[in-house]
Amino acid sequence: MDYNCLGYRFRPTEDEIITYFLQNKIHGHASRVRAINTLNICAFEPWELPEQAATPDDEEWYFFSELQKKYANSDRVDRTTKVGSWKVTGGDRQIWDNCGKEVIGVKKNLVFHKGHGSKAKKTSWVIHEYHSSKASIHQKPYYVLCRLRGKLDDKPENYSRGESSGHAGF
Repeated sequence: MDYNCLGYRFRPTEDEIITYFLQNKIHGHASRVRAINTLNICAFEPWELPEQAATPDDEEWYFFSELQKKYANSDRVDRTTKVGSWKVTGGDRQIWDNCGKEVIGVKKNLVFHKGHGSKAKKTSWVIHEYHSSKASIHQKPYYVLCRLRGKLDDKPENYSRGESSGHAGF
């Protein structure tokens, strides 16, 4: 299917994100989720990600990503890239099924900060990271679905295109 058709917008609801796309990915039904590419989010800077999406010309981009732990015996997630990191903002938000009867997952909001440590600066890049309540962080692979939004011109001035971070986290 050509996802770059004029007028085509890929806008799944949060219920569809979790019950259809994320559940099919977790259960290995790749043919049902071709509209969303799988990649390591932290191997790229946020402004490099849109061209990796199934719908690169859209204003929102969707990806499956396997979470990587910061340390082998920890539940902390590594969300660093070469030029910055994704920081969780606010609390987790429960996602309910379309009938409002059952919690089917959780959404985390993340904002990209350029730089590391106290010199890091907040950017316009945001990820909504969706987790299924039927999956465990200890499960391998542990996939999440990420919805990315941001401005393509929000990147470091000295950034040279094609230099992805190569970092293995997220």
